[in-house]
Amino acid sequence: MKSTIKRAGQFPPKRSALLRIISALFICFFVFSCFTGCNDTVVATQGNTVPDRQQNSVPVTSETLNVGCSREDSLNPFYMTTDLNSALVSLVFEPLFYVDDSFCAVNGLALSYEHKDKTLTVKLDTSAAFSDGVQFSSTDVVYSFSEAKKSANYVNELANITSAAAQGTDTVVFTLDSPYRFAADSLSFPIVKASSADTEKSVPLGTGLYSYNTSGENIKLNYNPYCRKPEPNIKTVNLIDIPQSSTLIHTLELGSIDAYFDDLSSGSYSRANAASSKTNLTNLVFLGMNSNSYALNSSAVRRAVYYSVNRQSVVKNSYKNYAAESFTPYHPEWHALAESDYDLTRLALDYSKAQSLMKSEGFSGPVNMTLIVYSGNGFKLAAAKEIQSSLKNIGINVTVSELTWDNYTLALGSGDYDLYIGEIKLPLDMNMSSLFGQNSAVYGIEASDTTSSAYSEYLNGNISLSAFTDSFIQNMPFAPICFRLGVLVYSNDITPAADCDISNIYKNIYEWNKIDNN
Repeated sequence: MKSTIKRAGQFPPKRSALLRIISALFICFFVFSCFTGCNDTVVATQGNTVPDRQQNSVPVTSETLNVGCSREDSLNPFYMTTDLNSALVSLVFEPLFYVDDSFCAVNGLALSYEHKDKTLTVKLDTSAAFSDGVQFSSTDVVYSFSEAKKSANYVNELANITSAAAQGTDTVVFTLDSPYRFAADSLSFPIVKASSADTEKSVPLGTGLYSYNTSGENIKLNYNPYCRKPEPNIKTVNLIDIPQSSTLIHTLELGSIDAYFDDLSSGSYSRANAASSKTNLTNLVFLGMNSNSYALNSSAVRRAVYYSVNRQSVVKNSYKNYAAESFTPYHPEWHALAESDYDLTRLALDYSKAQSLMKSEGFSGPVNMTLIVYSGNGFKLAAAKEIQSSLKNIGINVTVSELTWDNYTLALGSGDYDLYIGEIKLPLDMNMSSLFGQNSAVYGIEASDTTSSAYSEYLNGNISLSAFTDSFIQNMPFAPICFRLGVLVYSNDITPAADCDISNIYKNIYEWNKIDNN
């Protein structure tokens, strides 16, 4: 269109020319209206273009999130038995300390702590309040500790802590069984309001971002206005009953739920059409060795087996990269390991070293061994085949025996095996007392007295972590393979990307936006 602004040196067109121009424009407008103004379909389409552009530029978000739960299970964190309900704990409750991916304590309801010998003194943040507005205090911590010590969910974490006592309203003193300097890393049990979690049917109060709402037909989590965290975009979390956890992936893809956590203990993982976030776990997968078995009564042969396990291959091919290879019985990302500057490269896969160790013990020909594995876990079955292939490189012919759970445990108890693939869940503070000594939770390590003594010396501060590790490698009571990972799976409609930790599954949920596509 020509400008209507009069410029210097320009004049309006002559009148006759102006009339011709106006007539031509009128005819064009009339013709155009005949093809558009009378066509309802075209008009309707034109009318929808503006709202569509607006919707794309400013997505509509929902204040509601759907996650799975089990109505048959308790809502009390000290009585929960399902992974579905356990994943809800970090939404409703806070611990004294969260534990990050390096298994280091991060302040939750605690402000600070002081560790001296067998005493751990924790200062509390009493500005926190429960979802009913009642102020949080040391009484709640002592009560929660007592409930956690009785709970199968937390007794392993708190095995090294014998008691808790209040000192005023803002201080709790924990007494340790042994002077372990990383004891604070184990104080991740949920803090509930005193006297609110006495029974399995109790619905406790917490200081977390949400609180239970059981008043309606369906259980919900509502935003807790007393929480110290920023107000979330997601105000309500609907708890959708999922009868079978194996259907979670399909339930999410159908849109019935928006997120779920899987610790992959089933031994399998199917990729979903969704986003995901991995987190470290304390589940150590190891190759157990029967020290009463032929050849394996020699620590040199056990070390040969250790150096022949292709951990990288096990992690990639057997665990589909949902594990972290480990050369020691503690997690490779444990903060204490980083502080020790221990050289892990000398513990890597080394067939030549393994063959030399075998020859030093007089084994120049093939050695036959039987490896037992639980048949119901796909990850472990695949790992057994990888280890079978690896050990063949040093002259050990492995027969893999796939057993039902009952037969597997029976074989372990009777010592009817040479090798086995086992798994144990370590506490968050990486205290390994349960692995060594006469009451060890690991089979086949009767020859570990030296390692047990070395670990006691380490706990007492008499030797370094590196010195203990050297003792472990020399004695080789079992061969660490990897630590499993867990995964938070969530809808592609959720932004930003999820941040997930072992003790805080929905770590950044207060930042989430859920795009409403309805």
